[in-house]
Amino acid sequence: MNKAIYIGELTLHISLRRDGQASTHIGDRMVDAAMLDAAMGVQTLFVGETAADTIGDHIISSLRNANVDITSVDRYTEGAGAVRIAPADKEDNPSRPVMHAAYPAEPVNPIWPRIDEGDVMVYGSYMAIDKRNHSRVIELVNYARSRKAETVYLPYFDQARVTRITRVMPEVWESLEAATLVIATTEDLSTLFPGETPADAYNAHINFYCPRCLVIDPKALSMQFFDGKNSWTLHCHPTDDTEEQWTAGAIAGAIRALTEGITDPDDIMAKANETAHSRLSKF
Repeated sequence: MNKAIYIGELTLHISLRRDGQASTHIGDRMVDAAMLDAAMGVQTLFVGETAADTIGDHIISSLRNANVDITSVDRYTEGAGAVRIAPADKEDNPSRPVMHAAYPAEPVNPIWPRIDEGDVMVYGSYMAIDKRNHSRVIELVNYARSRKAETVYLPYFDQARVTRITRVMPEVWESLEAATLVIATTEDLSTLFPGETPADAYNAHINFYCPRCLVIDPKALSMQFFDGKNSWTLHCHPTDDTEEQWTAGAIAGAIRALTEGITDPDDIMAKANETAHSRLSKF
């Protein structure tokens, strides 16, 4: 089986509850998907950066315990590990998340992983559009394409870190152009292209750069796959998972399908749906 290589942010998330308790979580949907793929037996690597401090040690330990290869994680010493603090009840408490981090001035400088034909490289989050790291990420993604690997772009980011969407659109366009498949949620597309339906966003913007796009809707529990003038739709079964769990599971399943050489849209969505509803997605 081919490898899954994820490039993204490594952050310690702290959720504060109204009862004074707090819970912690490593990373976001990309880290969750990487851990799920590793749990399903996919050889999974993570490319990113975290400080050589207590926070970084905890992040690295969590990835290693999930069987994710951390050889390509850059441990910088001139800074501090990233911590994101946010209310657990987002709807009742709309307070903006707080980000505490001290990154080095230089871009991420990891040990490049070996990339073979058929491997799947997944990139996205704020790291892909951050002007400090964007060029380095695209350099690795383009190298992966030259090695005949699949390149999958996840166009999501913490909106609290983007003051104006037009300022990051050049990086978004370049990230789209480097992809062989885009996986986005309906909310991701709404953020990038306000007021447009997923079909309109795909036809007017994404298709020009990357013809293949999987749109997942965690609220409606549905998926839609676009490829040029063709589209496929899958309505999924009800679930007790949170939207975050379901989204990460769907991404992990789609990536696993690609590592197995699956290219048919229906089969990719079936694998995504299967993983989103599995017991693993709840871990």
